[in-house]
Amino acid sequence: MAMTKAQIRAWLLDYAWLDEPEAAKAANVDCIMAQEDYEFVDVVADQFAGAQETGGGPAEFAAGMEFALSALYECHEGPHLPTCPRNEE
Repeated sequence: MAMTKAQIRAWLLDYAWLDEPEAAKAANVDCIMAQEDYEFVDVVADQFAGAQETGGGPAEFAAGMEFALSALYECHEGPHLPTCPRNEE
């Protein structure tokens, strides 16, 4: 099932940088969302599901979605790209 931009943002805010102040966490999530890679989480989840031995299904897609969402967070180490709202501060 596809996730909306708002759902992806909410997931990242719940998952990412748990020890950071809310403002810093939100700034990092804003940067991730500005990169627009979030638009492809369904594709990554489908690829993951299709690569499973069972041929994929709802459980595999759900696992793939968790992988795709966490990859958005894990891959965000910086530097901030030109699309990042932090560059406008």
